[in-house]
Amino acid sequence: MATQNNNQDLQAQLDTLREDFSELTKTMKTMSTDYAKQGQQKVRDGAQQAKAQAAQSLDQAKQEVEARPYTSMAVAFGVGLVVGKLLDR
Repeated sequence: MATQNNNQDLQAQLDTLREDFSELTKTMKTMSTDYAKQGQQKVRDGAQQAKAQAAQSLDQAKQEVEARPYTSMAVAFGVGLVVGKLLDR
């Protein structure tokens, strides 16, 4: 009789352990999903920020070219010469 009671207690403890492990697995899955979503959002925010900065830089460059067209052409010509000399070697 005592052996049967011990087996039942052991079975009940194993069932409880299985339930606890199942809950732990669900919690870990939820936590990892949330962490991944936060990481994705940070990447999206960074990409949007970089895109906005690139657009701002492009606008500034356009304004400089419009304000000083001859100087811009001279700089572009000089840069072209330097790049040509570097690639020629």
